[in-house]
Amino acid sequence: MTLLERVEHLRAVAGYLDDARAGHGRLVYVSGEAGIGKTTFVSAAASELETGARVAIGSCDGSATPAPLGPLRDMVPSLPAGLWPEEASRQDVFTRLVDTLRDAPPDRPYLLVIEDAHWADEATLDLLRHVARRVHGCHALVLVTYRPEDAGAGSALRILLGDTASASGTRRIDLPPLSPRAVATLVAERSRDRLSQTGIDVERLHDVTGGNAFFVTEVLSGDTVGVPPTVRDAVLARVARLHESSQRALEVVALTGSRAETDLLEGLLSEGLAVLDEPLARGLVVMSGREVTFRHELGRLAVADEVPAGRRLHIHRRLLAALESRGADPARLAHHADAAGDSRAVLAHAPEAGARAARLGAHREAVDQYRRALQHADSLPDTEVPAHRRADLLWALGYELYLTDRIEGAIEAVDAARRIWDADDDATRVGDAWRCLSRLSWFAGRKAEAETQAAVAVDVLEGSSTFELALAYSNLAQLRMLATDLAGTREWAHRTLDLADSLDDLAQQTEVRVHALNNLGTIEIAAGDFASGAAMLSDSLQQARAADLHEHAARAYCNLASSAVLQRRHEDARRYLLEGIEYCSERDLDSWTLYLEGWESQLHLDRGDLGAARARAESLLRHPDIASVGEIEPLVTLAHVRARVGEPGGDELMARAWSLASGMRELQRVAPVVAVRCEAAWLAGDLGAAARVAAEAWPLAVSADCPWNRGAVARWLVGDGIEALGEPDGSVTDLELGGPLAPPFAAEVAGAWREAADIWRSLGCPFDQGLALARSGDREALTESIAVFERVGAHAAAARSRAELRTRGWPAPRAPRATTREHPSGLTPRETEVMELLTQGYSDAGIAERLVISRRTAEHHVSSVLTKLGLESRRELLKMGGANGVRG
Repeated sequence: MTLLERVEHLRAVAGYLDDARAGHGRLVYVSGEAGIGKTTFVSAAASELETGARVAIGSCDGSATPAPLGPLRDMVPSLPAGLWPEEASRQDVFTRLVDTLRDAPPDRPYLLVIEDAHWADEATLDLLRHVARRVHGCHALVLVTYRPEDAGAGSALRILLGDTASASGTRRIDLPPLSPRAVATLVAERSRDRLSQTGIDVERLHDVTGGNAFFVTEVLSGDTVGVPPTVRDAVLARVARLHESSQRALEVVALTGSRAETDLLEGLLSEGLAVLDEPLARGLVVMSGREVTFRHELGRLAVADEVPAGRRLHIHRRLLAALESRGADPARLAHHADAAGDSRAVLAHAPEAGARAARLGAHREAVDQYRRALQHADSLPDTEVPAHRRADLLWALGYELYLTDRIEGAIEAVDAARRIWDADDDATRVGDAWRCLSRLSWFAGRKAEAETQAAVAVDVLEGSSTFELALAYSNLAQLRMLATDLAGTREWAHRTLDLADSLDDLAQQTEVRVHALNNLGTIEIAAGDFASGAAMLSDSLQQARAADLHEHAARAYCNLASSAVLQRRHEDARRYLLEGIEYCSERDLDSWTLYLEGWESQLHLDRGDLGAARARAESLLRHPDIASVGEIEPLVTLAHVRARVGEPGGDELMARAWSLASGMRELQRVAPVVAVRCEAAWLAGDLGAAARVAAEAWPLAVSADCPWNRGAVARWLVGDGIEALGEPDGSVTDLELGGPLAPPFAAEVAGAWREAADIWRSLGCPFDQGLALARSGDREALTESIAVFERVGAHAAAARSRAELRTRGWPAPRAPRATTREHPSGLTPRETEVMELLTQGYSDAGIAERLVISRRTAEHHVSSVLTKLGLESRRELLKMGGANGVRG
């Protein structure tokens, strides 16, 4: 059947392949609703371009627990030998693939096709993220198809699309539904072959199908006139016309999965492969090489869903036996064992599948496999699933839930394992479980529970001189570090390191030392000894990476990045955030990825980029699995942004943040919330409220060994006539401060407002610069603060300075018109120009010509505009702008 209304899209793909030949690789997301013709489109593109490219095609599996990196497995036969050696780590495979794409000869670039990314496993999504960040330097074009309706807010694919939207090599192609004219063409084509369809109502066909190519072709492929209301009806109507033996054979193909090997089917089908000739001839299934697949996955699902329960069980049992004899992938075996209701087989295969998924970084799939195993374990007697095995499964599940930031579920699983070990008097496992529960409780924002559980862990393990006791000591050091307690951290960290030296196992010794040095280095940086602390923390990171201790490396990145953000070392912060987010996201370490991205939102805020700060914070707060400890930073950031620009909604954000922070009783959580509450009070002109909030937090701040967080509270106890603490003139004595403050805060507390503003300016913190000027009470400084605030879009703060000038009887500069302010969606002036041209229908080339910039720069601006506006395509923007036609 003719490929209609896709000429321009095919031309775009050809252009992207030309870019790849020149060494500017592209990863192109091809989106469209189910049945829109994505497979047909990419197949046509591959067919047209295969003479000038090396083509490899892979598909994501729609089963409940797909095998990790399934599409790459499909493509391996078409890629160079040695790309995926036995026992190679996931990172090694990713690196080898990118090296292969980079080293391809320019005259024969690679054309990789990955279909149905909405079903992609976590490892495949990480592969796409890895390639997207590097493809711009490769001789390769990667086409990735997905359904936007299956990539909703908060989904792993949606997060990937957002993360890679601004990558220089990333592009998008949106396949629209067929027009009524195209549907009429299809009807006319089909009518020439099948006269019985000449009377089809084209308009009604288009209306009911919505122009969906699959819906249309399925209806036109039927034997009866009429338009079924659903694809299911169309598929099942065609299946019903097959010989009964062919229907039974289709059921086997459907239940086998998205791909059914011919030699497997030959052993399952009593009449042999010949029974598939009829459905092959009618186009319900297709044969490619040694595999049989449904022409469309929706067709397979429609058939699979209709198989009666008894027959379904029988087929899955036969599939399980056949696949076990072939030594199939454990994930596939676990799926069929589950569907067959064979609990013993599930327990034989699901834990192995979970462990394999975890090694590949597909931790969400690992969670599914361990849950599957536990569900079936409940149906078997204790003689077959002894308590210790159930505890091991619960422990494995808890760890995978922890890594994927599902903390409450992790707590439940680990505590269930602890109770089993407690009943067995296994003190070592019980103590280790209490240590793990302490960590999980901290992530959940329950600091008091974490402290109690940490102490219990040490009590249970004390005297054992074991690896588990060393980790329990280090956990206590970590809690002291998180509480910004220098002496306590040093005490427990050194006890940990002393015990580590006595361990015989070098791997265990390394893990303990890495954890302890991480804690010790972080507190030394926070307390002011940057050189010593940075050396220890960097050593921890290097050892963790060398030993492949992913969680510990993630912690090191988090502490290096957060310390740099807190101390306004912006370049260090950007470097560690970039490295850390890439490291964690590529290994499915969601807990730490989200935490780092929260600090990234704070960095944007400190640098005065309110648009980027807002975008990152809002994205994080939409994430369905973000832990309490990771939620605080984006809540605070978004509250700051809304307060500074004068938007409503900040009170709810501050209330939520305060609820979380106050429960943790850590200054590093409390101080940022105090800062935003005080700032909001200042913006509202309520200086007394700001002082009261700061004074309430001061007992916690004064005892903490962190000049920066202590300063964030102390700054609001002075100035503007406030006399909350200290001397009658409003100053605070050194004794009352309890320790030093960071330089800009120390200047503010001393009343040296101009000096403080200069320090903030040198650190690259424009809002803080303006705040110091505004709180000085000096006419010239107040006037200057208005310009500083307006430059970063902090219009509410500028209004506060104007009001203060007028209150003192001084003239205030006129506020700019709303139309001249920064775009509310955070667009830069150049991006605003690009958006206006996009709404007029300009192409990338037209934008480049109009603004006298390169086409590549124009493409980058277009991608950034769409991301900030939360749009999937320029087509959506055109609808908003009412443009028609494309210029340029």
